[in-house]
Amino acid sequence: MNIYLIAPGWKGKQYTRISITSSLLYLAALTPDAHSVRVDDESFGDAIDFSHDADLVAISCSTPQAPRGYEIADEFRRRGKKVVMGGMHPSLMLEEALPHCDSVGVGEGELIWKDILRDAEAGNLKPVYKADRLADSAEIPRPDRSVMKGKRRELLCQVQTTRGCPFNCSFCSVTRFFGRSYRQRLIEDVIDEISELKKSKMLLNNFLFLTDDNIMADKDYAKRFFTALAPIGIKWEGQASISVADDDELMRLARQSGCQAISIGMESLSPESLKDANKQMNSKERFERAIKKLHANKIAVFGLFIFGFDSDDEHCFMDTLQFIEDNKMEGALLNSLTPLPGTKVYEQFEKEGRIAVTDWGRYDFFNVVFNPKNMTREQLFYGRNYILNKLHEFPSILRRIIGAKTFSSLSLVKYFSARNSIKTLPTGGYVPPKRPPARP
Repeated sequence: MNIYLIAPGWKGKQYTRISITSSLLYLAALTPDAHSVRVDDESFGDAIDFSHDADLVAISCSTPQAPRGYEIADEFRRRGKKVVMGGMHPSLMLEEALPHCDSVGVGEGELIWKDILRDAEAGNLKPVYKADRLADSAEIPRPDRSVMKGKRRELLCQVQTTRGCPFNCSFCSVTRFFGRSYRQRLIEDVIDEISELKKSKMLLNNFLFLTDDNIMADKDYAKRFFTALAPIGIKWEGQASISVADDDELMRLARQSGCQAISIGMESLSPESLKDANKQMNSKERFERAIKKLHANKIAVFGLFIFGFDSDDEHCFMDTLQFIEDNKMEGALLNSLTPLPGTKVYEQFEKEGRIAVTDWGRYDFFNVVFNPKNMTREQLFYGRNYILNKLHEFPSILRRIIGAKTFSSLSLVKYFSARNSIKTLPTGGYVPPKRPPARP
């Protein structure tokens, strides 16, 4: 069979490099050699070839990609093609997805892809293929990068060592899809994969992104992995929880293994908002201590913040801006709270009648799709934009990067400057208020 794997784009997306192509590469790896595989991703500029002689079209999408995914599926079906949809959104919104395709794959593809291929080849696709458990780490293959030959090398510079997250954040759909179990690949297998990437010169600037939701959730595993990774001689960036800074040996080994930066889900500086997020173990003071420790180990810090929790008011914007600048954080990703299907936040807002927008294409962490409690939708939208603009001004970037003192080469300064760069966003003339000084 000719199999066409597609990652839809985001309509009106703010970020130009949001992609789920890597998940499709796992499906490619699971596909027997008797079949041919093509992969296209609209987020990276690929044009969907509706004239492609595909026997099976498989579309994987997250929530903001869903409207475009449905459009693509509808067009292929109009042309007589068999279409299967999967990924996080179709898995969580099965009844919504079914009218747009011949079949929906629910859950992790490693457990159902071969059944889908078998039935498609026999002309007997079932409406639903549902994984009844989570895939064991031994069932998760290396992604097949050969199908990306001649395309976007940055996608080839991604490696996953673990899957799942032990936390249960109220706004995150990862736990609902991947479970709270934390599945680890054999360290020897990961090291072999990274060594092959380096040997084949696939790594851009010798740089690797570890796509794990929390690369250091299991500290013992992380220490053994970093020890084995160090001799390879690469640079890498990943994501972790704030607890990484509680272990001095872990930070030292991370740096020795080539860690240049860690993205940390801080979410909020407000104790009440952290409680809303189900991350009450965190605090502003803990963030400050962690940033100092990471910087002392020459590891850059990217903070991930969310605005719009029920405890947030208009002061949250300037509070966060001041915190980022005071602590010389190299970068930050600032999102509007987005009630994704399958999350506790979505269930709460739907019950309370606070969902204001039902177009999934606007669930992009940029638009405001619900009614906040202590500010208007416009204030949340423009307030976030205001401080993003401030952080992306070159003087702010320079002060933070120089002040942090974490970089050893000009190329890294350029890299993180680019990460901070973004076009000026609309503010509607809104300037968030500063919090009044505390009374003596």
